[in-house]
Amino acid sequence: MKPTDTTHLIAKAITSLGSVIFVMLMVVSAMVFFSHTLFTEALPESMSAWEKAAAAWLMAFGWELTVLVTTCNVKHLHPRIPVVMAGCSGVILLYFVQAFDGSQSLLVLSQRWFIGLLIAYINLVYASLFYKKWQEFKQDIDLPVKLIQLEANVNELQSALDQAQSGMNELVELQKFKRKVAEELTCPHCHNQQVSYGSLRAHKGHCSKNPKNILSHAN
Repeated sequence: MKPTDTTHLIAKAITSLGSVIFVMLMVVSAMVFFSHTLFTEALPESMSAWEKAAAAWLMAFGWELTVLVTTCNVKHLHPRIPVVMAGCSGVILLYFVQAFDGSQSLLVLSQRWFIGLLIAYINLVYASLFYKKWQEFKQDIDLPVKLIQLEANVNELQSALDQAQSGMNELVELQKFKRKVAEELTCPHCHNQQVSYGSLRAHKGHCSKNPKNILSHAN
């Protein structure tokens, strides 16, 4: 394989929809554990261990999938909703890393706040990127179908144009024929058009401008 082919394959893989989905799944999978820990700590102690664990896992999966589905379907929602969802996801991470513990040094707090805001921003960016890549993917799939439909429309229009052209040619020929018949039915002496060949012959016999008739009248 040539180096250029390898580079092309790598570039194609990085810019593909699959790479976006892969990164999103990694981030969501990590956030599930963060959310699970937070929900476990927040649930009441009156719950049994298995109930708390099951509820925490289900809520963690449900929440992260809600964030994912919401941010990926932004066209059906208010544009600020995905931002709010991503912000909530970041707050969950801030609680997980204890970013609100004032007993820690400023450096540690800034690091944890940076991680929380970074993860929230990554969630928002990749959700938006996924939606745009999905639209691009659908366009690539729909493009051949649209081209086929366009070719069918062009062929239909071409057929209609050919029929119209054929009709125009027939009309031109008909007009030529009518002019020819009109010329043949026109008296060459007085230039009056007759309705039939028989009436034309009869008209010529008594046409006042027919030289033969003029001579006969003169004699």
